[in-house]
Amino acid sequence: MLRRGLWLGSLLFAGAFVACVTNHDALEKKPAGRGNGGAGGTLASAGAPGLLGGFGGEAANAGGHADDEPPGESVLTIVNGLVDAPRVALCLAKLDADGNVTPLGSPLTDAPLEYGQSWVLREVDGVDFASEGLEPIVIAGELDLIAGLDCEAAIERARSEEALADAGGYLGAGGAAGDGNGMNVAGAAGDGGSGGAGGSGGEGGSSVALPAVRSALRVRGLPAISAGTLDAGRSLVYVANGCLGGATYSGADAEQYCGAGYTPREPSASAVLVSLSRQVSDDHVALQGVHAALATAKVELRSRPPFPSTSTGIAIASLSLGQVAPRPASIQNTLFDLGSGRKYQVSVEDSNGLLFSQSWSSVLAQGGLSELKNGQGYALVLSGPRPDLKAVPDLWNAAMLTAIAVNPE
Repeated sequence: MLRRGLWLGSLLFAGAFVACVTNHDALEKKPAGRGNGGAGGTLASAGAPGLLGGFGGEAANAGGHADDEPPGESVLTIVNGLVDAPRVALCLAKLDADGNVTPLGSPLTDAPLEYGQSWVLREVDGVDFASEGLEPIVIAGELDLIAGLDCEAAIERARSEEALADAGGYLGAGGAAGDGNGMNVAGAAGDGGSGGAGGSGGEGGSSVALPAVRSALRVRGLPAISAGTLDAGRSLVYVANGCLGGATYSGADAEQYCGAGYTPREPSASAVLVSLSRQVSDDHVALQGVHAALATAKVELRSRPPFPSTSTGIAIASLSLGQVAPRPASIQNTLFDLGSGRKYQVSVEDSNGLLFSQSWSSVLAQGGLSELKNGQGYALVLSGPRPDLKAVPDLWNAAMLTAIAVNPE
């Protein structure tokens, strides 16, 4: 058992439908779709309820209104929208009323959860949903280093790797943490001193500035889901977003990728938790959008026909950061109208025009779906950086749209 600390950077979501879950061995392991780079998004806050939390900060209520639809099956869909990791190992920890964090079992998915990929959770043994919270924990980097480890051991390994890199352990013992752009390593010179493992500066030794060292692994706790949420009879989506940070994860446009205030030593990793509408119509596709990209304000989602058509297409949702909309879900368009089988694109736009677009086939594949169907409900989740930015290899992902089923099979 671990005491909650800065290494977790966790927050309790405050507001309606904040809940808990746990134990890995009892979790239904269901990866949905395969992540890949797209273009980026922003946090949105609308609908019922939208809950936001920031790394090391306080939980915030994203607004919206009470969920007045009849309860149904309790289901949670987790989407990996973290901008500075191509894939993560996803763990869960039980959070008790005293703030004790207990990692549970093994990572939830057998393979790493790719960027933009979703995963569905229905059942967990060994947790009292009424009195215990659930905290998602993500590990990124060279994930083969934690292959075969349970979550507690994997977390400890990742913490050790970060501490070693932060102390300059890969360059020489005795290093001191720098400012994220450089590393001051003591003992690099002197009588008999060396920067090697176990070495120390001799008399007359000096400090030498060395480049920042990228850790082989990074671990971050995401905002916790409060007790009572996951058994409330709702279809919830939890979107991990922002950046995990760490030495070398910087650049001139870092805040445009990771959100305002981000630095390598001030990560922005957080999450959006919203309840989806289950309204459907037998003859229409029920649709909503979820805005979970930290670096973008208001956007509009549309379904547009391919070039050379100049049609404005079909409006899906107008979204602010942290928002789910419309609510209840739109049931105005049929499968044919949306054109998902006719090479239409889902576009992300603002008042200045198109930011980026993604084919329906790609949007659906991200959530493990092959097609839309009349009479069923879906949500389109926007993740990533500012949507008009490109991916930066080995640093930032681009924006991504992921379609998830409101009532997954």
